[in-house]
Amino acid sequence: MPVCPGCGKKFSGFSFGSNPATECRDCRKARAAADQTAATNQAAATGSTTALQRAPLPVVTLTIIGLNALVYVAMGLSGASWESPSIRDALRWGADFGPLTLSTQPWRLLTSTFVHFGFAHIFFNMWCLLNLGRSLEFLMGRRTFVATYLASGLAASMVSVAYDPWRVSAGASGAIFGVAGAFAYYMYVRKIPSIPGTVRQTRGSLAIFILYNLASGAAHSGIDNSAHLGGLVAGLILGAAIPPIVTIRKPQFGAAPSVLQPVQVVDVASEEEVGAARMAMRVLMGALAVLVIALALVHAQRAEVAAYGRAIGFVRSGQADQAIKQLQDSVKGHPDQFFSQVMLGQLLLDEGNAAQAVGPLEQALKLDPRDEEIQHNLALAYLGAGEPSRAEDEIGNVFFAEKKAPAAVYFIRGVAEGECSNLDSAVADLRASLQAYPGWPEAKAALAHFEGERQADPPAKAPNARAISTEGIESADTASRPLIAIPYAQLVMKSSEWPLYP
Repeated sequence: MPVCPGCGKKFSGFSFGSNPATECRDCRKARAAADQTAATNQAAATGSTTALQRAPLPVVTLTIIGLNALVYVAMGLSGASWESPSIRDALRWGADFGPLTLSTQPWRLLTSTFVHFGFAHIFFNMWCLLNLGRSLEFLMGRRTFVATYLASGLAASMVSVAYDPWRVSAGASGAIFGVAGAFAYYMYVRKIPSIPGTVRQTRGSLAIFILYNLASGAAHSGIDNSAHLGGLVAGLILGAAIPPIVTIRKPQFGAAPSVLQPVQVVDVASEEEVGAARMAMRVLMGALAVLVIALALVHAQRAEVAAYGRAIGFVRSGQADQAIKQLQDSVKGHPDQFFSQVMLGQLLLDEGNAAQAVGPLEQALKLDPRDEEIQHNLALAYLGAGEPSRAEDEIGNVFFAEKKAPAAVYFIRGVAEGECSNLDSAVADLRASLQAYPGWPEAKAALAHFEGERQADPPAKAPNARAISTEGIESADTASRPLIAIPYAQLVMKSSEWPLYP
C-alpha cells in the first residue's frame, strides 16, 4: 500500500478514475479546505463578491413576509378592497382600535402588525423588511430576531393606542422600525466592522429609511408616526441589550496571502448559539411583562375608551339597554367624550327615547358644530321630544347637504313644519319624501293627516303637539291628538362603520 507523503500513513491507492490518489483521505480533506480558504482570501483581497455569499438564508424574515402576504390575500379574497380596505374590513381582520383593544380584545396589539391597508402599503413594508431583516437576522440569530421583531411590533401598537386610542391602526411598519433600530445600534454604536454583503448593501440606506418614514408620517395624518417611534425606540433598546451571536475577523494587513484572514469569515460560538434561544425567551417574556403593565396603565387612564368598546360588544350581541347604561355611566365622568355621546344619542333614538337623546346629541354638537350627521339626529330628537320648531331649524341647517337620505330629511322637516302649522310646506315635503321612497307607510299617514288639517276650517291642530313613536302608548293628554308615527330606527343617521366607528 502507498504511503501518504503528508502524514506518513498507509492508504489504499484504489481509484475508479484515471488519476490514482496520491495522499490519504484525511490529507485530501485538509487540502480541499485549505484551497477553499485561499480562494476566499483571494476573493476578499480582490473585492470579488464570491465571499459575500456566506450569509445563511433569512428564514425568519421570509416567513414573516409570507404570513403578511397570506393575510393580505385572504382579506382580498374575502371581499375587502385590494387597494384600500375599509375600516370595518381592517378591524374584522385584526387591526388595532383602542376601544376594542383596551376592553376585550388585547390580542389586536399583535394581529394588527399583519394587517395592511392595500397593496402599496404591504409592498413597501415587506420590501423594507426584506432589506433589513436578512441582515439583522444573521447578526442576532433566528430566535432572537423573531423575538425582537414581535416585541417591537407589540411596543409600536401599545404606543399607538396610548397616543390616540381612536385611530384604527394596522401594518408591519412599527415592527420594521424596531428591526431598523436594532440594526442601527449594531452599526453605529457597537460599530460592527464588516459583515457579509447583504448588510453592507443595507447600511447606507438605513438612515434614509428611518428619516423618510418619519417625515412622511409628519406630512400625512393617516400615517401612524407614534407607532413608528414606539417601534424604533424598542428596537434601539433591544439592540443595546442583545449582543450579536457572530464575530467578524478583520484581515491582517501585511500578512502573506496564504495566512490572510478573510474579511467575510464568520465565527459562531457554540455557547452563543445555544444561548440565543434563552435570549429570545427572555426578550419575549420581558416584552410581555412590560406590555401587561403598559396595558393596565393605559386602561386606567382611558377608562372611557374601554367603556365605549364594551358598549360596542353589547350592541353586537343585541343588548342595547346594557350599551346605553355603559355609555351613560361613561359620559357622566367624561362629558367631552365625543364618540360616546354620539353613540348614546343614536342608541336612545333607536329605542324611541327621543327626549333622552337630546342631551347627548347637543353635547356632541358642541364638540363638533359642523357634523351634519349629529345635526340630523338632533333634529329627529327634537321632533320626538315635542320641540318641532327647533327640529325645523336644525334640519334646515343641513337640508341641502344631506343627499344620502332625501326621504328621511323631507320626512323630518315635513312633520316639523306640520307641527308648527306650516301645512302647505309640510304637505310638499311629505310628498317629496314619498317620491324618494314610495310606499313609506309613516309618510303616507303623516301626509294624510296634514292634508286633512289643511282642508279643515279652522285647522284641528293642538299647539305643541308631540310626535310619538309607532310603539307609543297613548296617555290622557295624547289620546285626543292625532297620532304621528315616527320610525326613529329608520330615520336615525349612522356611519357605515357603526357601531365600530360613529
